[in-house]
Amino acid sequence: MTTSSRRTLARHAALPGESNSGPAPRNSSGSSRGRRRATPQKGTLGQLWDATPKAPAQRVAAVAVAGVMVAGIATTGQANTPEPQVVSENAAATAITANAAANLDFARVASKSIPAEKKAGSTTDAASSEIQAVNDPKAAQAFAASQLGSFGWDQSQMSCLVSLWTRESGWRTTAENPSSLAYGIAQSLPAEKMATTGADYRTNYKTQITWGLGYIKQRYGSPCGAWGKSQAVGWY
Repeated sequence: MTTSSRRTLARHAALPGESNSGPAPRNSSGSSRGRRRATPQKGTLGQLWDATPKAPAQRVAAVAVAGVMVAGIATTGQANTPEPQVVSENAAATAITANAAANLDFARVASKSIPAEKKAGSTTDAASSEIQAVNDPKAAQAFAASQLGSFGWDQSQMSCLVSLWTRESGWRTTAENPSSLAYGIAQSLPAEKMATTGADYRTNYKTQITWGLGYIKQRYGSPCGAWGKSQAVGWY
């Protein structure tokens, strides 16, 4: 064996871990036959990167969009918030029942009926009737004597006045003629004429006397003139 043949044999000697039968046969493309390593799969970010143009500005925009998409997908996958339960407005209300034999006690409010004449808009007669009339002939005469001067008369007229109204009413506040319905100390006919002096004409002798003195002055000029008329015809 020549020196070149020995070198060729030595070059083709089996290396550690290889078969002594020689190097592994190659396929038509020149690569060795046997198992191939699986190509790694690219993620969404990598696929977008490969699909976009390679200009620097466009790559940056693609990376930003891909990052937002990935973050959104991750958030959607992790979120597990239960949806709020909506209570229907038309839900049937719970019926409230009571025992038929239960004793029900309600608070009672005391009430008082008001007569129609005492309600708002009542007449002056109703207002004055709420106060009890005072029949005091002496007090009435004393008041009449104190009022003579205001009508321009002296005390000499008092005797005629006492005689006149003693015949007419006895100086009683509630005196009333059963036939003519003349009322009060001065026997006003009708009684409502005295309302021009005061609404309490049915109960207040002062109101009646003030009205009576005014009537005498206007009609007869003085109490003695009215008394003379009464003596002549029986009324004034």
